[in-house]
Amino acid sequence: GPSSSRARGVALRALPGRLELWHPRLAAVESGPPSSQSSAPPPQLSSELLGGLDAGFGGGGGGGDGGGDADLGWVRVFPHVLTASMANFLFGYHIGVMNGPIEDIARELGFQGNPFLQGLVVSIFIVGAFFGSLGSSALVDYLGCKRTLQIDSIPLILGAFISAQAHSLDEMLLGRFLVGIGIGVNTVLVPIYISEVAPTKYRGTLGTLCQIGTCLGIIAALSLGIPSESDPHWWRTMLYAACVPGFFIVVGMQFAVESPRWLAKVGRLDDARKVVENIWGVAEAEKAMEEMKSVVANDDSQASWSELLAEPHNRVALIGGSLFFLQQFAGINGVLYFSSLTFRDVGITSGILASLYVGITNFGGALVASNLMDKQGRKNLLIGSYLGMAFAMFLIVFSISFPLDEGVGHTLSVTGTLLYIFTFALGAGPVTGIIIPELSSARTRSKVMGFSFTVHWICNFVVGLYFLELVKLFGVGAVYAGFGGVSLLSALFAYNFIVETKGRSLEEIEMSLSPAAPGERK
Repeated sequence: GPSSSRARGVALRALPGRLELWHPRLAAVESGPPSSQSSAPPPQLSSELLGGLDAGFGGGGGGGDGGGDADLGWVRVFPHVLTASMANFLFGYHIGVMNGPIEDIARELGFQGNPFLQGLVVSIFIVGAFFGSLGSSALVDYLGCKRTLQIDSIPLILGAFISAQAHSLDEMLLGRFLVGIGIGVNTVLVPIYISEVAPTKYRGTLGTLCQIGTCLGIIAALSLGIPSESDPHWWRTMLYAACVPGFFIVVGMQFAVESPRWLAKVGRLDDARKVVENIWGVAEAEKAMEEMKSVVANDDSQASWSELLAEPHNRVALIGGSLFFLQQFAGINGVLYFSSLTFRDVGITSGILASLYVGITNFGGALVASNLMDKQGRKNLLIGSYLGMAFAMFLIVFSISFPLDEGVGHTLSVTGTLLYIFTFALGAGPVTGIIIPELSSARTRSKVMGFSFTVHWICNFVVGLYFLELVKLFGVGAVYAGFGGVSLLSALFAYNFIVETKGRSLEEIEMSLSPAAPGERK
């Protein structure tokens, strides 16, 4: 019925949107020579820092080959970023976990037939995520990425447990809100950690683990939710299961390395060097440490939020927030809401099955993006992504607005929906989490990310709140045409203003942003 359709829609409204940023002073980065990645023999592993995580892995140094023709420079760091990306798996899981059993939850907790309360249960974690994003910067700056990820697992585990054993609406709302706080911190923290730990050559590819983890979490939740169609109490099992990944993060991060950039920023240069030698290779250590020292030499205090109002940080923060706005109004949440109804038109009446098709398509696009991110670069993927999204929107508008055979119209609608999801996952999804920390300075990276994701959550909530009202006023065709127009505008913006950051170290990019850099805009 309409209430369950609305609940399914709200359950997917929090799918993370990722965009790309631009800074005019990065012109020097785009035209600069590619950074060299030297091959190095495998260094001795530090059991204290790596805790045995790398014991089963071979491979070469940070940017080199692991031996023979195989490029295995990413192998050493992979266990660390994989552990961190478990937080994104949890994000996706909590997006999808309410998709099927929301009606059963409403019936058991006494708010059946109230679509507002159903939507509130599903989406209140967006409110929690808003506050989590705001508070994430202080935690990361003082505790580092590793400890913050472990501490942030507490509200995720506790929130899931409270939700699973809830016997009232208030308990369910409290649990979902706590989960949201954890989600808000993680969406800021994980891209920072991956960008600061990953070798330059593989930073884009490894950064897509955020999007891949989210997709897998959604698929896992939807798959685990299939028994809820026959078991009205199955939702408790699903929510108890959400506690498990949190424990894996707590234990796994104990054996993971800390970000070498954070270690350098707080003055622990010897520890930073050890981490760099172990996960990038000895050959990369000297150059990397000199670059890190050069960008933290004058930073003797923590950054304040007011610094985002000054050059060059204001440009990164302003454009990051603006592009999150564009991404949300390109319609990802609206398409996700309407996908269940679109699939129903062609005979797929199960909301969970329809959502699984969407989740698998999203996952497929993210896999392709992981292979292309460090080859084609961020800019090309973003432009192509938005052009594909615009084409998909106009294809759906055509199927709705023109007199076509019913079967043909429904086929075009489904094709357009899946094409939109796939092209979103190619660029608009994964690129933002990669490029915002790339463009941000070490001093303000956590605050720029916190601000950008706060804008994301606000726009996410607004689009989810007013989408149905716009459809009632103007019709689906007109709203989707608007989404297509915003997608074209976003592609045009990317073409004119975004420069490429692949192949450059974070320190090289940061130095190009400084007012004294040769790449400064005249």
